[in-house]
Amino acid sequence: MSSVVVEPLAVRRSWHAARAAGVGLVGVTAFTLATRLILDSSTCQKAQGYGCLGIALLWSYVVPVLLFFFSWTALRLVNVRPAWLTALLGIGIGWYVSWSTHLTEWVHDGATYVQLALCMGAFALAAWSTQSSRPLWPRAAVALVLLLLMPIGSFASTQAKQSRQSNELAAAHVPLLGPNVPTGYYLNGAGATGSSGGNDPTFFYRLTPDNLRRGANTMDELHQEIKVIVGPVQPGFTPSSHCAALTSSSPTPSPACSQVTPGVWRSANYQYVEYYTRVGDAVAVIQATTPPVNESVLRELATTMRVRTPSYFPTG
Repeated sequence: MSSVVVEPLAVRRSWHAARAAGVGLVGVTAFTLATRLILDSSTCQKAQGYGCLGIALLWSYVVPVLLFFFSWTALRLVNVRPAWLTALLGIGIGWYVSWSTHLTEWVHDGATYVQLALCMGAFALAAWSTQSSRPLWPRAAVALVLLLLMPIGSFASTQAKQSRQSNELAAAHVPLLGPNVPTGYYLNGAGATGSSGGNDPTFFYRLTPDNLRRGANTMDELHQEIKVIVGPVQPGFTPSSHCAALTSSSPTPSPACSQVTPGVWRSANYQYVEYYTRVGDAVAVIQATTPPVNESVLRELATTMRVRTPSYFPTG
């Protein structure tokens, strides 16, 4: 007798969630198409001022509001209650899951279809969680899982970025020369060019003061950064007479570079200073402005250059 009662209740709950999922699918599909039509329209392409970028930015703020009112109305029409709370939670859960899992970093091909499926699931979950007959503990468990998505997604995204960078650097076809990072600095911006086997592959990164972790925005702040470029030794690199380390050009720098220690040379043009460190068949060029960069820091970097593993260079 109890199974006869429970089964229709389960079916009704399933249809309740399915109707909400359908509303989410229709709403997101409609606004996705509307977004494409607006951005591809001649009005957007010929807009004055900030142009199409300004229209796109304004539309990005309007869409959630319009989607909420559309979903609220549609949920009432298909008899999903409470309609306003289901609409609000559906939009919120969909946005939160996409943001916390860094979805756009994982999905490239078919991203639109994944977003549609995500929104359907979000609205279905919202309808399920707003049914008053549900016990509290399953909803609390779902909320806990959603909260855990943020640290898990952040960790997975960091690992994926590190893996992609390690693969890129491993394919750089140039030794990964790195220094001992001096106190008060952090290493960032690592990347490579010519990884596909070009004529002059190079590897590069920056050393930035800790007080500029939010980014260098002014020229004074940019001058505090130290740039490092690593590449294969060119035939014309014959210090101290010729120190154009990463080019095959023939002009001799002025002033000419002078030896600091075996395998390390220095040249200066007013405040602009370059150190050259040769390790095997590769040379690292350290570029900075002194001041504000202390000369002793540059010397420390130049004399501690060693071949490192890709994991030595953090992402970002």
